[in-house]
Amino acid sequence: MKQTLKICLGLALIVAGVLWILSITGVLDFEFSTKGWWTLFIIVPCLFGLINDKDKVGPCIGIAWGVLLLLAARDVISWNIMWQIGLALMIIGFGVQVLFFKKCHHHPEVCELETVSRDGKNIRRIENSFGKQDISFAGEKFEGADVQTSFGGLTLNLKGANIADQAFIDLNVGFAGVCIIVPEDLAVQISVSSGFGGVSDNRYSKVGSGTPLLVITGKVGFGGVEVRN
Repeated sequence: MKQTLKICLGLALIVAGVLWILSITGVLDFEFSTKGWWTLFIIVPCLFGLINDKDKVGPCIGIAWGVLLLLAARDVISWNIMWQIGLALMIIGFGVQVLFFKKCHHHPEVCELETVSRDGKNIRRIENSFGKQDISFAGEKFEGADVQTSFGGLTLNLKGANIADQAFIDLNVGFAGVCIIVPEDLAVQISVSSGFGGVSDNRYSKVGSGTPLLVITGKVGFGGVEVRN
């Protein structure tokens, strides 16, 4: 995997250098510019994921976003059009994922789960990327979770979980969607900052205070979080 990334990065640098030389010498009539160079930090890792991961939808969405950002940074398209096309592509990508790809369960390349001890509590650490993951805590003692997800979907089901007093979920979401399913008698407090994304509380039975209590914090960028019963 590292060798593949090395090859992709090396080829990209060689092509960029050759094109630059051809532009300087006048062989090719185009203006070489470094505007939007930072989008390579999105495009290259997604190309790497497209080559190595079994799931292809997530990397394709990432590549599309990277190309759109590059075009907008170079003033080929407007930023307004870029956001609209990007969101439409995400909807199409998730639709393809639902129709043609099976859910992955604890696949080592998609999701990493571990439990760490912090402040006397057992905290679940969840990292998910380029895929869809459903995690149920039914029958388990749940005290908290640190969640990091990107370019995919994640469902956390707390129905049937044992929450004695207060638990938390701290989110770090980028280009992804998270659904948190809670029991009807669980009080929920939401304090999540979002940029180009949002959090929706779609519980039909909303308990805002008391115990047991779930506190949801963190940040969301280019994605969405839904809380429901």
